[in-house]
Amino acid sequence: MGFLFPEFLFALLLIAIPVIIHLFNFRKFKKVYFTNVRFLKDAQLQTSSTQKLKERLILLSRVLAIIFLVLAFAQPFLKNSNTKSIYKNSVVSIYIDNSYSMEAVNKNGTLLDEAKRNAIELVNAYSLNDKFQLLTNDFSGKQQRLINKEELLDELNDIKTSPVFRNYQAVIDRQQNFLASQQQVKKVAYLISDFQKQNQEILRKDTAINFYLIPLLANDLPNLSVDTVYFLSPFHQPKQKENLVYKVTNHSDKEVENIPIKLTINGLQKAIASLSIKPNASKTDTLEFSNPSAGWQNAKLSVKDYPIVFDDNLNFTFEVKSKLPVLAIFDKQPLQNIKIAYQTDAFFDFNEVDLSQINYSGLANQQFVILENLKTISSGLTQQLKQFVDNGASLSVFIPLDADLPSYQTFFRSLATDYPTALIDRKIQSKKLDLSSPVFTDIFEKTPKNIDLPFASKYFSSSSLVKTTKEVLMEGEGNVPLLDVFKTGKGKVYISFIPIEKEASNLSQHALFLPILFKMALLSAKGQKLFYTIGKNQEVEIPSLNIPENENILIKNKDLEVIPEMIKKPSETLLYFADQLNKQGIYDVYLKDSLLAQFALNEDRKESDLKFYNRADLSDIFSLKDENILKSNDQALSKQIEVANFGTSLWKLCIILTILFLLMEVLLIRFFKNNNIKHRNLK
Repeated sequence: MGFLFPEFLFALLLIAIPVIIHLFNFRKFKKVYFTNVRFLKDAQLQTSSTQKLKERLILLSRVLAIIFLVLAFAQPFLKNSNTKSIYKNSVVSIYIDNSYSMEAVNKNGTLLDEAKRNAIELVNAYSLNDKFQLLTNDFSGKQQRLINKEELLDELNDIKTSPVFRNYQAVIDRQQNFLASQQQVKKVAYLISDFQKQNQEILRKDTAINFYLIPLLANDLPNLSVDTVYFLSPFHQPKQKENLVYKVTNHSDKEVENIPIKLTINGLQKAIASLSIKPNASKTDTLEFSNPSAGWQNAKLSVKDYPIVFDDNLNFTFEVKSKLPVLAIFDKQPLQNIKIAYQTDAFFDFNEVDLSQINYSGLANQQFVILENLKTISSGLTQQLKQFVDNGASLSVFIPLDADLPSYQTFFRSLATDYPTALIDRKIQSKKLDLSSPVFTDIFEKTPKNIDLPFASKYFSSSSLVKTTKEVLMEGEGNVPLLDVFKTGKGKVYISFIPIEKEASNLSQHALFLPILFKMALLSAKGQKLFYTIGKNQEVEIPSLNIPENENILIKNKDLEVIPEMIKKPSETLLYFADQLNKQGIYDVYLKDSLLAQFALNEDRKESDLKFYNRADLSDIFSLKDENILKSNDQALSKQIEVANFGTSLWKLCIILTILFLLMEVLLIRFFKNNNIKHRNLK
């Protein structure tokens, strides 16, 4: 047991007052003489003993009344396990979860509103001299300061739901770091949240801080979320048919049926579908639509779901290009077959350059380069092409009959691919295509059985050393690789071990030659990321730009403008915006009045799964006793906090006992009477 005000215990000396009164309250008796007292002796003895009992009971009731009155002022309490020491002042850190899951409702309204009410009741349980920290998921700078009760109550009104998601360890670390700087005070931390489930292990806590949890309970609510989208094709042409793959998740325990899915591009509806999803399951489906004209496209995939609506829309952007640049490098004389093939489609911006006239600095602006008939590959070209591929571009190499094999071997080794070992003067027939490869996707209306494939009278044998990054697109008799693709760095390298000279093979005249060239170029297109996630991504990747030093990139939408930090790389430019952008939507990237790119931000879907920890889970994860987990809707929160901080208070019991003993004194005086006649001593 402890006392909040032990100095009042000195008042127990007041017990001496009724004792003294009792001891010195002697009554002088007057003697009355009787002729015969023989019959009064028994009555006299009985009256004397009864009177003494009454006086002692009255004295006891007065003493006990004084004792319990003094104890009431001293405010005794029964210590619990959390009451380590008592300080006059406390510093209290209060975390309010303002993530999107707090938009859920119960009988008291939204969970965020209930959290605010709990915070008010919590603050009122402390004295005017106590100081507070108010913390939310925003982790803003102003939340790293001490405030009083009035300031905290004002700041509560400004708390709104936020797209930022924080794990519980990050919140605890933030509170601990703040409270660690506070000295000679009682340190207390509260977490008010719905405690949505996370992939969280047991949390690390400072034992010098008393942690309390206030879990909020929401009604069971259905929720659908649009989780992701992606295209089957990385390139986008005007008026081209597109297949958009999307995933929607049902986070409830009930099946949903015929939920409408709508795709809008630039504000116009482009496709619609409906889905039925089983409980606690996801479903992936495809929407088909036609691309609009060239340029940046603002797209949104939507479902209708209430009341959790933050994850009903998924914004994304993509660029429909009017041209795709292709560069061919030749030595002295270009190959007409490659040029003629690309000139059949105006979508390809085909250019050829002689080996002696290459502008190496311009390679960064290319996406696909073809080496046509280079006899040798110099070390300078090797270095430039390696950097070109490492940065994400694609390279196609057709090895000529008169190739200098040592230089090609050095070149291909630098790219970590297979290389030609020798020219084999023997006829070979192609036997197999990898029809699962994107190179051959959509080339055939149906899978052919006896397809006519290219043949060669001469071919290059392959080292066949690379296994993990290689895909054999075409192979001949005896599993001889004839056309391979290798993943190198961020890019791809296509190697044809069949020469395309007419005297060596019929590849350049074969029907597959044109679609293979087209697909290699189209698959080289650098697809921009469709969307970014708030809180996860703090940078945007755009194509490499040559921007003057005195010019700034500007990110803006209808509500704000931000100048990001910019980092230039050989093949791309990174724009860092940190936490300056925290609202979902479409953002434009401008240089002066020129639109460079667009990107989309969406909220983190971690908040979509409305599954929560129960009290037992919280006790295990936070390593807390049940008394540290307060109940929001049980009894008054201030009472629970009082018990949690100081133990079970007994001052009210003391007041009740004081009144009872005073009442007992009155009853003794009023009703405890002697029915016998009082007699005087006789001489």
